[in-house]
Amino acid sequence: MLLKNQKEDTTDYTKDWPARYYDIPTGALRREHLKRAKAEGFAVPADSYREMLCERRFFSEKKDGTVDGFFRAWTMIKASAAAGVSFFQKKRQKKELLTYMKDLCLSPDDLLPESADAVLIEEWQDFARGLISSCTGSKAYCSTLFGFVPIKDAKVAEKLAAEILLVTRDYPALFDLADEFAPFRKVMTDSFCQMIENGETYLQA
Repeated sequence: MLLKNQKEDTTDYTKDWPARYYDIPTGALRREHLKRAKAEGFAVPADSYREMLCERRFFSEKKDGTVDGFFRAWTMIKASAAAGVSFFQKKRQKKELLTYMKDLCLSPDDLLPESADAVLIEEWQDFARGLISSCTGSKAYCSTLFGFVPIKDAKVAEKLAAEILLVTRDYPALFDLADEFAPFRKVMTDSFCQMIENGETYLQA
């Protein structure tokens, strides 16, 4: 059965701008609203950084605004960690990790201005909320045996906490890059604790 076409999003995200900026669902719409804010004169100074980060997150490497570069980098790091580190491939794997760090705006060779730090943290928080909500609301993520056997809530929380630590601490540590991930790790763990009941207990690993 085919799904009905989704209705066009007519939400007024410009009300109390930029309070609802991170409610805008896609990179393309965020770019559109940032341009509108500038054109209509209600832009705020931090919008220049939002525009820069929107371009890097959703439009770099020929992306069209529908692919979240943060999510792609997260997925690739998780997959690399699951595959393990080979002695003969470690140099290549580190090079790949440095590329994913750049996608996450973590590259030590690609520093953003300090004045952009607060907006970058907001971007990471937006990603963290989306990732945690997506995982905890996904039947596939919360199940085993091809989605047929549900996992108890506590096990889901343990699984997600382990993945956060794997991606932001344990795997980078194999390449002496855990410190570079520290700001991003803090945002991910803080968001997890805010959204998950007794989240701190699952992160004590």
